Amino acid sequence: MLPKQVVRYEQLRKEGLKNKEITNLFAALKLFPTPYKGIYYVPGAAELKGTFIEKPLLILSRATELFLHSKSFYFSCVTAEEHYAIHWQPTGQVHIINDKISKRINLKERIDRSMKKKTYRAKKIAHLLSSYGLEIIFHRTKSIKDCKYKQTPYGRYAYKSQIKIDKKRFRCSL
Repeated sequence: MLPKQVVRYEQLRKEGLKNKEITNLFAALKLFPTPYKGIYYVPGAAELKGTFIEKPLLILSRATELFLHSKSFYFSCVTAEEHYAIHWQPTGQVHIINDKISKRINLKERIDRSMKKKTYRAKKIAHLLSSYGLEIIFHRTKSIKDCKYKQTPYGRYAYKSQIKIDKKRFRCSL
């Protein structure tokens, strides 16, 4: 396993790790959770010592790519506004426009459940999950080919003109 990469459970199995070994790595926080089941982040040395995620949106972008089995998605609405510093107050919502699914993933519930457990590991997992935001919202569109977005080192973000179109189409508001 190379540090600073996002991997699927199946990839770890193909590398020769057994179920017990993968479970032990996750239990020891050598693999960090992502918002998606069966997808993990292999932290770097500094992240491992401090149990933090250096670039959460980059990791979320890579994990979303594995989750959707596609690169046809981009961040829009409030997420893109935060990226462009149009909206300064963090909302905790991540809006992903894609052509596969329409879904909400409520991370706040998972974070609250972990915080109630009161163990060191559970609190660290809650802290790591909170790096990704409180809610991930997938908006489905027929095709993203006509959408205007730009590639950045942290993922694809809608242009300012596209943000207005997406907010109107998907009724994204605060």
